[in-house]
Amino acid sequence: MKSTLSVTHFKIVILAALCAAPVAAFAETLPSWNCRNMDFEISCSAEGCKAAEAFTPMDIHLSGDEISLCAYTTCWTGAPTAVQRAGGFVSYVGAGLVGAVDASDLMDAAVTIEIASGAASVLVAGRYATPAHCALK
Repeated sequence: MKSTLSVTHFKIVILAALCAAPVAAFAETLPSWNCRNMDFEISCSAEGCKAAEAFTPMDIHLSGDEISLCAYTTCWTGAPTAVQRAGGFVSYVGAGLVGAVDASDLMDAAVTIEIASGAASVLVAGRYATPAHCALK
């Protein structure tokens, strides 16, 4: 029984290593991006969306290791929950990004970038749905 358990554990460790390797390799091949919404800030609620008349652009940094989204006087950061590259797009999703000023202020965000042009859609749950432009870092 003991040898069977050891073989089972060995198989699980090998399987976990094989599954983790492609994810780690994928994260290393992702470029880092810096995005800003210089032209518009659009906030949305259940009632609809509206463009702000005056706003301070967001500063967003994206990589395979971290998402950082700064708006006005604070930033939210955390590891990406998901990163997906498909066709001409790359998407970064961060669930439960932690606020720098108040660690209990959690935020969910998704940024999808059209790789060739750098055009992006920034969605922040319950707060923003706004276009942005991204450049490789």
